[in-house]
Amino acid sequence: MALSMQCSESSLFSDIRDPGARVRKLCDYACQVEVDTAISPKLYLRSGLQMIRMAKVYEEEGNIESAFVLYTKFISLFVEKLPKHPEFKSAPSRDVAAVRQKVKLAFPVAEQIKGKLTKKYAEIERNRQAEERQIQEELERQQEKLRQEEEIRRRQQEAEENCLRLASEAKWMQEQEQRLLELKEQEMMKNIDSQSQILDPANNANQTGLNNQNTKPSAPHGALGLSFIPNNLDDGRPKIEKNLLNDPSRISSSVPNIPDRELKKNLVISDSRLGPPGVDRSSKPTFDHFTSIGVPGNNKGGLRDVFVPSDLVRKFLGVAEHNTMKNIETCGILAGKLSKNAFYISHVLIPKQAGTSDSCVAEDEEDILMYQDPRDLITLGWIHTHPSQTAFLSSVDMHNQYGYQAMLPEAIAIVCAPKFNETGIFTLTQDRGMSDIGCCRERGFHQHCKTPPLFESCSNVKFLDEMRIEMADLRK
Repeated sequence: MALSMQCSESSLFSDIRDPGARVRKLCDYACQVEVDTAISPKLYLRSGLQMIRMAKVYEEEGNIESAFVLYTKFISLFVEKLPKHPEFKSAPSRDVAAVRQKVKLAFPVAEQIKGKLTKKYAEIERNRQAEERQIQEELERQQEKLRQEEEIRRRQQEAEENCLRLASEAKWMQEQEQRLLELKEQEMMKNIDSQSQILDPANNANQTGLNNQNTKPSAPHGALGLSFIPNNLDDGRPKIEKNLLNDPSRISSSVPNIPDRELKKNLVISDSRLGPPGVDRSSKPTFDHFTSIGVPGNNKGGLRDVFVPSDLVRKFLGVAEHNTMKNIETCGILAGKLSKNAFYISHVLIPKQAGTSDSCVAEDEEDILMYQDPRDLITLGWIHTHPSQTAFLSSVDMHNQYGYQAMLPEAIAIVCAPKFNETGIFTLTQDRGMSDIGCCRERGFHQHCKTPPLFESCSNVKFLDEMRIEMADLRK
């Protein structure tokens, strides 16, 4: 059976670049485990063995950071925190001895992983520095390329402007020469008129008064053209050139615009080859538990996935059918393993039990532990029937679920209602369910508020057709 499940290795406090400081921060985080005095030490001791199993899985899969977190939490929980529990002295001596033996073995393993982590973080830092250098070099290359392109555009624009200036000067000179020719022609015509008057005085005398009234005085002969031609050919030329440059119809549209140089200072190079942006995982996650690895999953509440074989419910109802016919509840323990940061339910353990129409209590817990321990199975929740009711969690069910979920947040409760052909997979809500049930000291069936709801359907449970459930009936 091949299952391709992806899992991204955790990476806590990645903003700390010093390898030694990052390992110390990881130790500080892992030592922040807390003990709820409302939960019996016996449950903590049983859960501690499962912590070791999960730590080994992470270590074997190469996720040494998650393994180190769990080993350190385990040591801190059972060396520093749990002995302060008010009921610790009354805990089963057999369980205490088993955990102490595990603690002795965990110390050297945690220290060995700590050394590996320090080397790993050092390598990560070297790679990060090399990547930063590559990014900086690429940025400098891009900036140099832009600088060269801008220089080319500047030269092209200077050439265009120079062409426009020369064209403007040539046109101005042509206009001035044309004006000079016109003035010369006018002066020549005046000279001809003057000579005509000298040769024919009689005719000119009769028309002298009329001509004097209609003819404007002419410019002195010696000043011809000087009143119209500027002394400096550059006079007025800048104005003509400015008019040409400001007239879009007289400038080639092929001249590119020069980007504002201030924009270049804020240039940001975007290139997928430079790698994705870093993710800040420096702060302690809002969701945390002594069995978690510090990096929450993708589901609601940060829970890790729980995979259930699609034939589980059908096979369990087959085992429970005899009790169901007599309107008696049947319960079982869900067990499985951790793989690639997800839980896989592989076994349903049917313990010796005492059931009624609305309750079911497991007996001989030692039989369950004797079956689980050699197989390294982790308790992942429980399953039971409602022979004559719908699928929901009663007050007794919620208190039972609290014991499982307090030890492992991903623990689930499956309720089968064969009469109504219903199956529900539930969990206590993180915001109200766990707190309200944890503080409740009532026993038996009693009332709890329904708004907001104290339990909900699981969003992190997925069914797998490729898996097959194994039923272990311990009643035989």
